[in-house]
Amino acid sequence: MLHSAVIMAPRRSVFAVLDMGSTKVVCLAVKVNDEGVPEVIGVGYKPSEGINGGAIVNKQSAGCSVLSSIDLAEQVSAQTISQVYVTVSGCGVKSSNISNEVLSNVHEISERDIRRIMLQTYEKFSGEDIAIHNVPMAYHLDNLSNITELEGLYGSKLRADVHAVTVSKLALVNIEQCITSNNLMMGGCVAESYASGLACMTDDERELGTLVIDMGSNYTSMGFFYKGKYEHADCIPFGGHHITRDVSYGLCVSLKDAESIKVTHGSTMLFSSDDDYPIEICDVDGELKCVTRADIASIIRPRVEEILEFVKSRVDEHRNVVSKVVITGGCSKLLGIEKVASSILNRQVRVGTPINLKGMWPEYVGKPEMSAAVGSAMLIARTFYKRQCTKNNSHHPGSLEKVLRWIITKVEA
Repeated sequence: MLHSAVIMAPRRSVFAVLDMGSTKVVCLAVKVNDEGVPEVIGVGYKPSEGINGGAIVNKQSAGCSVLSSIDLAEQVSAQTISQVYVTVSGCGVKSSNISNEVLSNVHEISERDIRRIMLQTYEKFSGEDIAIHNVPMAYHLDNLSNITELEGLYGSKLRADVHAVTVSKLALVNIEQCITSNNLMMGGCVAESYASGLACMTDDERELGTLVIDMGSNYTSMGFFYKGKYEHADCIPFGGHHITRDVSYGLCVSLKDAESIKVTHGSTMLFSSDDDYPIEICDVDGELKCVTRADIASIIRPRVEEILEFVKSRVDEHRNVVSKVVITGGCSKLLGIEKVASSILNRQVRVGTPINLKGMWPEYVGKPEMSAAVGSAMLIARTFYKRQCTKNNSHHPGSLEKVLRWIITKVEA
């Protein structure tokens, strides 16, 4: 099993999360207090090279981008970063529902039984894909179904319905090699849509059935939450960079200028006044010319509609339980995107911004492109530090917490 396949416990009170995107690498240095509350003590935000859709395409360039981001976070935090958690987008992220089963003589169900049945998930994905998230949806014991707490019950046939999120094994190997070859330890990885959902959704949204769409540069990630659990993950190879390319082609400008035009004047909506709003641009031949906001919107909107139609087709199986949609990521800043999404997905849509972590730099507060990094920090803090806090208060952890603790021990051994 890959060392990074399972999220390991941080070895210090300070850890770092890395969001390795196609256009930027973000490093958050995070410190967690005794109550399990994460605080950002350093931020590194650098342009990305050697990374495409979350996958390493040039190890040396990607390593330089990662180190530059980490170095900046270290300087600001006055801490040495040795262990990082990576958000994963693209890389063949997908999910499936599987059933694990353990048979034995009639006995009292123990923590060991729960460990055994959850570990089966990682053993089932030993080919091209590897599981990075292993979410128990329901337990069944003999003729009893949908059990919430197994320990203390007697039975012989234990079954667990599990939601497994997987990524390409080779993609994960390359990410891990990029990290470890730069004298860093990879603590694990988090699916982008999982992290973004934690950062941008309310508890009620995760409970009632909400789809999160993280629109990045080269990939758009999707995650569905229902009854408080992460129930679906997927991604499509389209994002903001494809919109930039359309603007570049449509206006005959460089990619750099097209990105600037998209960020400054980008919109998915056509207003009557847009025809009267001239924008001066410089084309690839160095000649100045004027375009209107309507010209730009007429280029951007069709691509946004195409991306959202792809999203709709990929999450169609959940259409009856999706009550709301949250869009985040860099592309969510396009004017009017929530209205276009609502029209296509036929659901209430809002633009999601990440929760304001304590200590977050003012220039990054509420930025949709920071959602995945913020959510990853929240997940690590909740999974490990909050558990440690409850342990210190003599509160007995639940089954999932015990499973995580055992798997960590298994991998580190």
